[in-house]
Amino acid sequence: MTQAISEEYERRRAASAGEYARETEKGARFTLFAFVALVFCAYFLWSAIRTSGSLWLVAAAAGFCSVATVLSLRTRRSSERASRLSALYEEGMGRVNGEAPQSGFTGESFAEAGHLYERDLNVLGKDSLFGMLATTRTMVGQRALARMLLRPAEAHTVRQRQAAVQELAPQLDLRERVALLGRWAFEELPAESFEVWLDAERSNFPRWVRSVLLLLTFAWATAIAAGLIAHVEISFLVRNVVALLGLQNALCLWLRPRVHLELEATKKLGSQIAVLREGLRLMRNSNFAAERLVALQRGIEDEDRALAQLQRHLVLVEQRATDWFYVPSLLIGAGTHAALSLDRWKQRFAEPMRNWLDAWAEFEALLALATYTAEHAENVYPEVVDEGQTKTALFEAEAMTHPLLLRSEAVANDVSLGNGVQFLLISGSNMAGKSTLLRTIGANAVLALAGVPVPVKRMKLSVVHLGASLALTDSLAEGKSKFLAEVERLRDVLALARANPASSLFLIDEIFSGTNSLDRRAAAKAVLRGLVATGAVGALSTHDLALAELAEKPELHGSNVHMASPDEADPLGFDYLLKPGINRTTNALAIVRLLGLDS
Repeated sequence: MTQAISEEYERRRAASAGEYARETEKGARFTLFAFVALVFCAYFLWSAIRTSGSLWLVAAAAGFCSVATVLSLRTRRSSERASRLSALYEEGMGRVNGEAPQSGFTGESFAEAGHLYERDLNVLGKDSLFGMLATTRTMVGQRALARMLLRPAEAHTVRQRQAAVQELAPQLDLRERVALLGRWAFEELPAESFEVWLDAERSNFPRWVRSVLLLLTFAWATAIAAGLIAHVEISFLVRNVVALLGLQNALCLWLRPRVHLELEATKKLGSQIAVLREGLRLMRNSNFAAERLVALQRGIEDEDRALAQLQRHLVLVEQRATDWFYVPSLLIGAGTHAALSLDRWKQRFAEPMRNWLDAWAEFEALLALATYTAEHAENVYPEVVDEGQTKTALFEAEAMTHPLLLRSEAVANDVSLGNGVQFLLISGSNMAGKSTLLRTIGANAVLALAGVPVPVKRMKLSVVHLGASLALTDSLAEGKSKFLAEVERLRDVLALARANPASSLFLIDEIFSGTNSLDRRAAAKAVLRGLVATGAVGALSTHDLALAELAEKPELHGSNVHMASPDEADPLGFDYLLKPGINRTTNALAIVRLLGLDS
């Protein structure tokens, strides 16, 4: 299946590249034709002026020039479309074949302070789960995707997402149409831009201002038109028009501070509103069966007319800054008219607008998950157990690999937590794969609860609240040692488990490595007792074999497992497979030889 989508991507990329070449060549010919017609137009005009001849040839040349210009612009748009599609499928091929699995987006701006697994599991940042999934068109879509990865959903919601993703995954044409929305391949407007404008205090323009301003603008424009038609005396016409313009500009100057605030808040929204409007229309006109997709469609009814109005207002705001419209915009008070219209629009549609933004953001995120699903056809949808069906949290996976590793190169392991075993104590030396296994468990739990299939043979889990201690470091800025950071993190993980009984998953790497063996054993026992008492499940790694006795205590419901080389003669020849029992091998001499100190 992955091979099939790779071939389809290549077919569409080649077709788009061919179309781009053809349209670019046609555009160049039309541009040349327009230039030649313009030269002839100028020559015929010069000749007509010299000889007082007919202007028919001038008109004909101008007509040909106009037609060629229109055709040139049309082919330019076609070539831009083909270029975007070619890039889209080029990126898709890079993801499928593993050459460029990351999108280039890190999602770091969506990080939540104090989050209990985001850094530990590489959810955001370089080479992250987010970077692997982020094929959205807008920042609001990226934010929705990040939230799906950072915030566990209820079992019913996860199953709804799975059904939506399953329906969207085969719809490559739909994803192509979404990719072509708007003017740019990606709209980089910050996700909060619309919310900042919608949440801002209204400008509270006086009610009469809009009517008076429209009346003044209409009056001087009508005066000019009437003067030209009726041949009114120029001095009389100028006096009246200047007086009306003076009143209009005085009113605009009085309103300027409030107008400026409104225009500053909205001047960058124009490009994004085009994607939003076109995207919502595409959503509304699609035929969906999945419950979540149908619910999103119901939430965006009657949005098009309102968004069309907003788009016109925002286009006016954008055009004020262009060279050709700058002076006319000052004459008609375009900025003030736009600000008044935007303030009125916000009063009427602020709340529906929030719903439309949320619907589009979620739809984009689901499309991104569907893209990942289509490109990883060998992955399996996990079974998500309803809350309250188990006495402890549940996490079972067969042949599980890390989602950021190529399936062909990753080593698969089985993990079972919750059926009598509440934690795995993983012993083994450095480089054996203990930390990677912990991250594999966590990353797959995150993806499973986001609603996508994961790289396993089979998976079953309850909705779990994740707490991890895998990537803690010293902090000079905060005056905090690694050991203190670990203590504080484990305190937060315990608090999370107590707040969510029978639904927490903990992952701890080298527990209390910054203290002596006796204190480590006592502190680790206290932490495990507290976690197990809440019905949490998890895994922790250690080099300290003295901790192995904790997994053998019946009241803690643990199990000893280890990761080591299968060959005693080659203690560094790790196979990265999880094995039952305690690690009994040592590799100190092998490390000494690796350092070149064997002599």
